[in-house]
Amino acid sequence: MEEFDSFYAALDLAESGYEIYPLSANTKIPPKGHHGYSEATRDQGTIFAWFKTAPAYNLGLRLDTSHLLVVDVDIHDSAKNGKDSLFELQRQGKTLQPDTYIEKTAGGGLHYFFKYTGDKTRKIDVWPGIDLFNDFTVIAPSEINGKSYSPLDGRTLADVKQAPNWLVDELAGQKANWTSEHAYTTRPKKFMGHLLDEMVTGTTQGNRNAWLTKMIGRLFVTGAEPETVYELACSINERFIDQPLETKEVTTIYNSILKREMKRFERNSIRNSKIAG
Repeated sequence: MEEFDSFYAALDLAESGYEIYPLSANTKIPPKGHHGYSEATRDQGTIFAWFKTAPAYNLGLRLDTSHLLVVDVDIHDSAKNGKDSLFELQRQGKTLQPDTYIEKTAGGGLHYFFKYTGDKTRKIDVWPGIDLFNDFTVIAPSEINGKSYSPLDGRTLADVKQAPNWLVDELAGQKANWTSEHAYTTRPKKFMGHLLDEMVTGTTQGNRNAWLTKMIGRLFVTGAEPETVYELACSINERFIDQPLETKEVTTIYNSILKREMKRFERNSIRNSKIAG
């Protein structure tokens, strides 16, 4: 991404009537002192002030005020590949218009944009690897780890099509049924099941530090490697917290809990050695 690319894109979007907000360079997180999509604006003076001191900002787009919906097709997890889910939906006759505005994400997935006037929502894994949201999103030309969000086929938001009826029904609560080979078998819920349910439910800005502290603590209880816990903590922060914390705050919380877990491990080792002796 060239210097000021986000600034010029922000001005173009604002002139077209879309509300935008800044994100720290190379992240999806609002800069310190900013409040994410709640401060999104079309005011060009405000936008100029944001980018004057930080021309490398990434760019966020508020969706609900523009009556937009994003279908996020993720491919990070081979066990939950969103493209596989798209093929299964197509097999059921449920397709996404290929001529709407689509962006390739920095992670290699796809963001399908549609017109939608329903209630504000953010639904995770509606189908494996596919999220639905109409509150906010990162948008081109934002860049993460050297990889940019980019429109397909030179399209713009002027190309956005109406959300298909089957998708509107899904958001209204009419759940799509998978075929029998994808049917879910109900099983007794264990610790990890409760943890995952609570994780996906997420939390709001006012409770995010305490909630993330609890989530990280519970992840350590599972016995996962510290590196795994940290990667999951960063992902949870970005995906399931309304207005994510800055990465350094996540790291501080993680390090505090890691130190506590190491002390606990040392105490248990000493106690076990005494018992064995």
